[in-house]
Amino acid sequence: MRWTCLLTGLLLLTFLPARAGHSPPKVTFQVHVQTTGEGQSSMEATTIEIPPRGEQILIRTLPEVSEGQIIDVQQDATGLRIRFNHTGQVDLSAVTAQNQGRILVVMVDGQVIYAPMIDTQITNGELDIPHPLPPLLVQLLQDVAKKNVRQAART
Repeated sequence: MRWTCLLTGLLLLTFLPARAGHSPPKVTFQVHVQTTGEGQSSMEATTIEIPPRGEQILIRTLPEVSEGQIIDVQQDATGLRIRFNHTGQVDLSAVTAQNQGRILVVMVDGQVIYAPMIDTQITNGELDIPHPLPPLLVQLLQDVAKKNVRQAART
């Protein structure tokens, strides 16, 4: 009887975190910056491939900005505009000020969607991607933005 209760409890705990109110995002969005890798461990830098030529570069493993900081997503015929909350604005401004001449890597669900050379500091908290994304992906990003705005209003 005791083993049955213990086993039942362990099974319950195994599935409980997935239903504990914090579901993983349906889409991941991350902005990374190129690094030289000097003085960094293999856990702090990751090699990725930049399309279309397949150039390999090192990026910082931890993102500078992520989907949790998105507050608005708009797409038109010219591309996508992503706006970040205050924390995202500060982070984006700092990374673009300190890393001019390096590549800013924008990834959605682990795939590079944009990788420009940083030539100016972004101070307005908006990232413009100069090409449209698939409508379903844009909708998922918009859903994340709405969720972030709702959560911010509650706090």
